[in-house]
Amino acid sequence: MYHFSQEQIFIFFFIIGIIIGIIFDIFRASRKVFKTSDNLTLIEDILFLMISGFLLIISIIKLNNGEIRFYLFIAIFLGILIYSLTISKMCVIILTGFVEICKKILFIPFFLFKNIKNCIKK
Repeated sequence: MYHFSQEQIFIFFFIIGIIIGIIFDIFRASRKVFKTSDNLTLIEDILFLMISGFLLIISIIKLNNGEIRFYLFIAIFLGILIYSLTISKMCVIILTGFVEICKKILFIPFFLFKNIKNCIKK
């Protein structure tokens, strides 16, 4: 088992708060690129909560020997808040561009197949 001081644990969970903010922005960027229905948005929200919850549970177990302390939640909240107020907008712009590029790359085979199919019909 690892032994960290409370200050180190606070910093680790502050960083985990930033990571949770980045994961949220990934979902935001994908929603900007792919217009999703309300049902799909609900599924994405549940997926985000599951990923965040899993990250938190594993982090608490591995970094703090399973001990839940109030300052952990303060650190997570501060990490998310500071990330959201500082670089979140820039990250969403970058992530949206990245998702747009991935979308174009993934749809190239679809468009090629569609064009070949249309050529064969003619």
